Amino acid sequence: MYSMQHQQTDEQELITHSLAGDTQAYGLLVERYKQALYRHCFSILQDEDAAEDIAQEAFITAYYQLHRFDKQRRFSTWLFKIATNKTLNYLKHESFSAPGNTTALYAALSSHPSPAQAAAHSELHDAVARLRPEFRAVVSLYYWQGMSYQEIATVLGKPEGSVKVWMQRAKATLQKELA
Repeated sequence: MYSMQHQQTDEQELITHSLAGDTQAYGLLVERYKQALYRHCFSILQDEDAAEDIAQEAFITAYYQLHRFDKQRRFSTWLFKIATNKTLNYLKHESFSAPGNTTALYAALSSHPSPAQAAAHSELHDAVARLRPEFRAVVSLYYWQGMSYQEIATVLGKPEGSVKVWMQRAKATLQKELA
């Protein structure tokens, strides 16, 4: 397994090769982030098909805009910003209703949880699905993608203070629902 510094160097090489027209190098970037990006989009949208489409659109957009990427930053932060913007725009422009049961998808994505763990996981994800879209985005980016508040602020294009407030409100709402 790569160290974070080596992974970033490796990532920089993949980006450099992608910019030179090496589609296989970009394919490796897609492989690295496709599951996490899909899960992030799904956690906001609660629609499997839309999440898959938007994740794919984000990769396509990133590919065509790769020349604009600032190599001093993390590629994943930039990619998740593209996906989050596309996801939130989708919610603004589509009539959206979240499906009620996400148990099957989360069970498939996790590695064989016990029935009790699966039930708790499902209950948590269902409660997150009922949050406002910006709260879902913050929870997904922080807990499921491991981003810092600063990175989330960059992804969402919002001040870090707003991200912290949204996280506090999301946690308070989840505590009430799960109590």
